[in-house]
Amino acid sequence: MTLKNLIHNVDEEKEIIKELRILISQRDIRVGREKDLLIKSIASLKELLIIINNSIPSLVNNTSPVKSLGEAKEVKELVKVKYNKEGIVRDITINEKDRKKFFEELSLSDATLKRLIKEDKTSKIIAKAFKKPSQYAKISNKFFSRLSNDLIDKGYFKNTGNDLRKANIPFILNTYVSMILFSTLLASLFSILLFVFLLFFTLTLDFPIIIFAEFSASRILTNMLICIAIPVLTFFGAYVYPHLEAGSIGRKINQELPFVTMHMSAIAGSGIEPTQIFRIIALGKEYPYTKSEIKKVINQVNIYGYDLVSALKNSAKSTSSTKLAELFNGLATTISTGGSLTEFLDKRTETLLFDYKLEREKSTKMAETFMDIYISVVIAAPMIMMLLLILISVGPISIGLGVSALTTIIISIVALINIIFLAVLHLKQPVY
Repeated sequence: MTLKNLIHNVDEEKEIIKELRILISQRDIRVGREKDLLIKSIASLKELLIIINNSIPSLVNNTSPVKSLGEAKEVKELVKVKYNKEGIVRDITINEKDRKKFFEELSLSDATLKRLIKEDKTSKIIAKAFKKPSQYAKISNKFFSRLSNDLIDKGYFKNTGNDLRKANIPFILNTYVSMILFSTLLASLFSILLFVFLLFFTLTLDFPIIIFAEFSASRILTNMLICIAIPVLTFFGAYVYPHLEAGSIGRKINQELPFVTMHMSAIAGSGIEPTQIFRIIALGKEYPYTKSEIKKVINQVNIYGYDLVSALKNSAKSTSSTKLAELFNGLATTISTGGSLTEFLDKRTETLLFDYKLEREKSTKMAETFMDIYISVVIAAPMIMMLLLILISVGPISIGLGVSALTTIIISIVALINIIFLAVLHLKQPVY
């Protein structure tokens, strides 16, 4: 045995110690299955370190700085082994009696690390990807970050922050307020240009051409009101958008929730760990809106290190659906008190399905009401109006329109009413 064998063993011990430091630093922030795999991998690496370290005394005793004459003699109790790790062939010297155990622990360590890496990839799929900051947001912050901070400190935009989280809008409150102010500024500049244009020019109704306009107080006042309305509507629209979006997402989550709880109940019946129930739902594609809220729970567990009960309670505060918040709080209470998840989810599924059936009945009755209105307004009313207009046109009273013009007007009105009815039915129709 030579000094080179001793150096190889020490180098290998250094590599194992580095791996151990990394894995031990991750142990406290992992939970569930990932933590179990991490502990197994740490134990295997410790065993490998002990096995390699056991050969050090024999190597030191049989290593001399002075070269002996003749061939180097091999020590009987030591054996040189080679193995491949991460594409690199490594060789160390260990006790012959530890050879079998060394390869067993090495294979166990590699297997657990591979499974842990696979779990990490799954977590990365579940975790929401970080995106580059929006250029529009950066410009807005550059001009209005100080003003937005002052407005928030004074108590304005209190509910907007909660609405941003509930609507899953990827901006913090300060940035979003800056974007509102910057959008209002751009709308104001556009309004000024539009007012100057309308002050000197106008568009004729007879021909689509631009001509010089005559100055009048009423016309200037009208144009001024139009131009003032543009930035006001821009500010109001940007302000209420998170609240409207949160409400829309909450309604869609409520429609998915009966089927989500049914799915969760079926998974819980197999005795699987509670965290894995949320992971399975989050990796599926059946419930796109509820999945986003469940990802929040998993991210708080995997990334921020919360336990499942705390993650459920935190996520309940930031969801836009009151029913989902009740489900999260109920799950947290059931887990913390040691209750049966399957039993809780079964009862919750029954309640949610009952509410879902009631909502479907309301939708059906509303569709029937709309059908009656549609028949009255779109079918009967145009026919009666057409007859009245024809009678008026052929009588002593003239309205200045012929039969073809009246037909065109009525057909246009009917088409517009149809579009409005279809839009309302589409918005009111539940997804499930």
